[in-house]
Formats: sequence, C-alpha cells, structure tokens
Amino acid sequence: MKSKLFLLVLFGPLLVMSQVKVGGNPEVIDPGSILELESTNKVLVLTRLNNEQMSDINPLDGALVYNTDTSCLHYHNGNQWINLCQVLSGTTFTDNGDGSITLEDGLGDETTFNGAPEMITTLINNMDGTYTYTNEAGNQTLINVTDTDNQTLGTDGTPGHIQISNGNSIVLNVDDSDADDQNEIQNLEFNGGIISLSNDPGNTLIDLSNYDNDLSDDFDGLWSSLTGIPAGFADDIDNDTQLTDAQVATAVNNEFPNLDTDATDDFDGDWSSLTNIPADIADGDDNTVTTLNQDNLSGVITYTNESAVNQSANVVSSDANNVITAGSDGGAFYESPVKAFGKIASDGSVVRATAGITITKLAGSGHYRINLPVGLVSDANYIIQIAQPSREGVGNDDPSISYLNQLNSSFEVIIGDNDNGGTDTGRFDSGFMFTILDL
Repeated sequence: MKSKLFLLVLFGPLLVMSQVKVGGNPEVIDPGSILELESTNKVLVLTRLNNEQMSDINPLDGALVYNTDTSCLHYHNGNQWINLCQVLSGTTFTDNGDGSITLEDGLGDETTFNGAPEMITTLINNMDGTYTYTNEAGNQTLINVTDTDNQTLGTDGTPGHIQISNGNSIVLNVDDSDADDQNEIQNLEFNGGIISLSNDPGNTLIDLSNYDNDLSDDFDGLWSSLTGIPAGFADDIDNDTQLTDAQVATAVNNEFPNLDTDATDDFDGDWSSLTNIPADIADGDDNTVTTLNQDNLSGVITYTNESAVNQSANVVSSDANNVITAGSDGGAFYESPVKAFGKIASDGSVVRATAGITITKLAGSGHYRINLPVGLVSDANYIIQIAQPSREGVGNDDPSISYLNQLNSSFEVIIGDNDNGGTDTGRFDSGFMFTILDL
C-alpha cells in the first residue's frame, strides 16, 4: 500500500501537468513542450527497425523510426513510410547514354524521357539551276528550277478551236457567220472625226469632230509667228536668234520691274548679315544649356533643365544594409563575398572550379593543397567551407574532412575515417568540394 502511494506521489504531478522533462534541469521546461530532453553527453535513440519489421506496422501519421537496413530516418505520412535521406537528396537527372534521361524525384519514383539529336534542315544551291533540300531526318530532295511552264495560245486551224500549250484545249465559238451578234470580229475605225467599232450591235460612236483638226493655225515654233508679245520681250530681238541669259534678264526686268533678279542682295547665310532680329534672340546672352552630371562617389545623377532646376536620380539606393555601392565611375557596383569554389576528384584533378584555382596532391593518402590565384582574398582570414560525399555505411563509413595551413595563397585539406577509436584518423583519398568567402 505504501509503494502504491509513493508512485502516486511521484508521478501524480506529471500526469496532471501533462509535461515531462528528462535529463538535466528537470525543473525547467518550456510551457509549450509536452516532452523535453536535455543532456550534454547522452542522445535520444529512436525505435530501430528493419524493412520487414516496419512493413508489419501501420502507425499514426508522423511516426518516426530509424531503419537499420537503409541507415536512415523514416517517417509515416499516413499511407506509407518515407525515407528522409532520399527526400533530402532532392531530384536527380541521369543520362543513360542511349539518348534517354531518367528523372528521380527523391521518393524513389523514376521517369525516363527519350530523345534524339536535333537535325538542322538545309537548302544548298548547286549552281546548276537545282537546289538540294535536306530535312531533319537526313532525307534529300532535289529541286529543279530550270523547268518552266510557259503556255502559249494558238489554234490548229480548225474553225472554232483555240489551244493552250501545256494545258487543256478550250473550244470557243469564233465563227463570225453564225446568228450570234455578240461574238463578231470587230475593227476600231476613225473617219471624219468619229471613232467607231465595226459589227458593233450597240452602234457605239465617239464623236471627235468638234475638236481642232485644222493644222494651218498650229504654232510652227518660230518667234516671229507669236503675237501679243510684251514690249520688253519683243524690242530689238532678232526673231530667228536664240536669246542669251543676259537678254532674257533684261527683257524680264523691263517687263516685270518688281521681280528680284539681283543675286547680290541675297542672304549669305551669316548671322551678322541679318536685320530686324527679335530682341529675345539678339540680346547677346548665352542660352541656358541642359546638363546631365554624375557624382562618381555617390553615383547620384543630376539633371539641370533650361530653367536651371536640378533633378536627381540615385543609381545606388541609400537604404540601410544595402551591399551595392558606387563604383569608380559612379555606376552600381557589387562585390560578391564568394571568391572561389570547386569540386575536386580523389586523385587531385579539378572536376570544376573557379578560374585560377589549381590543386596539388600531397604525399600520403587524403592530403591535398588548394592553390589560390594572387589577389583572390584580402588576407589569410578568409572563410573555408569543405565537404565530402557520404559513404552510407560502406567502407570508410565515418568520414571526416578538415583544413590546415591556411595562407592567403593556399590551404590544405585532410580526409580520413574516424572509426578507429582513440587512434589517429585513418586517411584515404576522396573527392571533396570547397567554397571560399571573403568579407
């Protein structure tokens, strides 16, 4: 009876409070927590099941286990177990080498796309009146443009027959002796100032008889044949002599004294030659010129209009924490803190890296030096981020990676396996990635 009372006293508050704290500081628990774990040397170990054991249970949505077959955490979404390692790995594309690509969505589902190299259609002039067309499938077609389809209209002499070469034969009734008055052969005639059509059932006439057809009174082109010539033109001029420019000018001036023929008083194009210039134009002051200036330190562009009013535009925002600054020419300038990055193979060769980066494979396993180009970083206190691929429980399944000997011209990378307890790390060659940042 005493033991039951003791358990009730011990666990009674926990049951009422609905909060549990395990580990250090048991009296401190967040109001929003139902269960808290606190320790500096112990961890939470989830239920450890293999694939077969997991498939035998159908837990609540959100259940967590550690799968000993996949060495990964799995959670249940209400329908199935989801491998968190696959979800976190993201989508991948695999080139199958046969013109197809396989897409994996991170949940184990795969989709394969088939494709073929794209061909370009071509049209080549063979310079002999032919063209060769090649389609996307590589099939060729010869196009001959020298052949023509010219057609001519003729007759074989048979009454009522008209023939088109390279075409169909068309029979038309052209017999003028039939009773049809709408297909007569007609001539255009002009007699006594009258234009008419022969065999015209409508008897259409065009009367030109009232027009001047008397050639005797037509101008013969001689000066002496003209009448009513102004005196200034007719005085002292030989009827059969062609007038010179000077004679024409004299005659024009005599007949039209108000007509300006004196080129000496024409405007010569010089401003000083003008008279009666409006005062607001001829006042002699300099007109205001619009200007556009930029402050190379701040990047601010100032526009001054003709009324001397300034208007400014900021190339670089003055907002707080803006990392974009004004460059040496006033333009917006941004210097990224990421100075270099790369992916290195296990033999020390560069798979892909920023230009100027070289790798030296040092003596022993898992030892590399990354050489930086001059001026890449400001000093030896730049930030290094390094990583290597997971082994997923196979071989060197507890890999480590670290850096040493950091200089402004290089740094070294050490790769090893920490499965050997308290002894030194067992080094091995491995591919790795790195990123360099300098603030």
